[in-house]
Amino acid sequence: MSKNSVKGLVDTTKIKAKFKSMRCSVVNPTEMAFTKMSWSDTLHKRIELLKSSQAIYVLPDWRDNIMARIELTVAMDLKLRTIFHPSSNKEIRQIITSLGN
Repeated sequence: MSKNSVKGLVDTTKIKAKFKSMRCSVVNPTEMAFTKMSWSDTLHKRIELLKSSQAIYVLPDWRDNIMARIELTVAMDLKLRTIFHPSSNKEIRQIITSLGN
């Protein structure tokens, strides 16, 4: 059993594959090398990632994670398209299509 298939957790591997199949670039900050950075440096880098993004995918546990709450607030301030999990393929395609407009 993969770490992403534990009951209650979202399988981020499947989500990434879904977006990649729709020709989207996917950046998952939790997979990046922030472990040796201070909390404030990590936050700064993650905000920089948001500034170069067109949309943000929000996992269900965002309320329980201070970094996720900050990222969502920044994304809203940047007026990024926000997709809350779970979303259907149709909903995601509509948002992706609207990004080009």
